[in-house]
Amino acid sequence: MTNSTEARLVEESVVREDVFAHLKVKFNIEISSYSALYMGFHNWKWIVATPINKLFIKCYHPKRYCLAEANLRLKVSKSLSFQKILHDQAQVCPDVLSHEGKYIFQSNSGYFYVVMEHFEGSTPPRAGHLNVELMYRIGQATGRMHSVLSRYPGEGVHWTPTLGTMKEKWRKQFDMADDLPSSKAQLKRALERQGQLLSQLDLSLFDELEPGWAHWDLWSDNMLAGVDGDIRIVDFDTVQYGYQEIDIARAILSGSLSEGVLHIGPTAAFLKGYREEHSFPEGRLSLSLKLLWCREAHWWLKTDIDTFSAPPKRFAEELIWLTEHWDHLEPWFGRNGMVMK
Repeated sequence: MTNSTEARLVEESVVREDVFAHLKVKFNIEISSYSALYMGFHNWKWIVATPINKLFIKCYHPKRYCLAEANLRLKVSKSLSFQKILHDQAQVCPDVLSHEGKYIFQSNSGYFYVVMEHFEGSTPPRAGHLNVELMYRIGQATGRMHSVLSRYPGEGVHWTPTLGTMKEKWRKQFDMADDLPSSKAQLKRALERQGQLLSQLDLSLFDELEPGWAHWDLWSDNMLAGVDGDIRIVDFDTVQYGYQEIDIARAILSGSLSEGVLHIGPTAAFLKGYREEHSFPEGRLSLSLKLLWCREAHWWLKTDIDTFSAPPKRFAEELIWLTEHWDHLEPWFGRNGMVMK
């Protein structure tokens, strides 16, 4: 995001005119009106009206996705191909426009963009406060998504946590923690605890998990709820061959954690909906949460947390909670847990 609204608007108008002109020539799509969306980071987004329907257009900002790089463009295109499959087979996400096997198009001035069906829905108003009914429906949609994705074989080596990388990134932040003010005592304690956990972490605890394709960014801003209760999952730019448990843990934290409490009602509702569509063994939630911690703790537990925008600050709060409650996750949510099966 640019430093001033004026600068962003000037830039947005240039990009918008170029992309809209390309749509007219390439697809004969006549845009009668539009509204710009400023949620998210850097990318330009518009809802446009045509004589036939409404569409959603996203243009990739080179600071976020440098799609001039062929390998990255191929990776994002693969993710979008899964979105197309999931729309056609499970109706859990908006349809995405394809042309001659391509999902990403390039305007005359070199901007890369995608075109999707517009879904009349809204994101949850407040992370951590999703109600039982909404979490149940999100669980169902996530289960349907994973059921379809599980039909497709992996490509290459699946993602796994790397202890050396986690320790290296933690050490950099921990060495700067001495300069933190007293108001950041909780973060400093979390960094100390993070180091203790890393020193005793045995990654073999994840050996029982089966790799598979996952959305990989399943938090509340990437879920749309329609007025009829239908759920659509969006933002399929980072689909990853890794572990589907990451999606489950991320969705539950994003929807159910508030004021330092992981609320059992919405969490149980998500898992109930999920298990109606796809298998998830009893006691698996604690392992899922620990796996998410291994993926994200070194991203969000940082000494410059005050400079983060609202979503990263929310992620930092979630990872601090996981760090503080690591020893409780198995008793609460594991195989022998009494709170949740």
